[in-house]
Amino acid sequence: MGEKDLLKNTIEEEQAQVLNVVRRLGPKLSGLMFVFGILVFGISVYVLVVPPDPTLTVRLSIILTGALGFIGALNIMCGLLLLLGED
Repeated sequence: MGEKDLLKNTIEEEQAQVLNVVRRLGPKLSGLMFVFGILVFGISVYVLVVPPDPTLTVRLSIILTGALGFIGALNIMCGLLLLLGED
């Protein structure tokens, strides 16, 4: 009987630790996604409004592509954190 109680207590402790990490990281990742979303929106509007300059357009498209990739990676991380945080 002692081994089953130890196993149950260990699982509950690990679950509490994971939930603690999820609660700490969740708001920070959400804020980071919000900031990068605003950055992508701003770059997109700039590219649409300002007449195209070939040199600047290439650089902005590289930055925009990198920012979109970063947002995609953050989205995956946030989804995994949500899955970990489910009870």
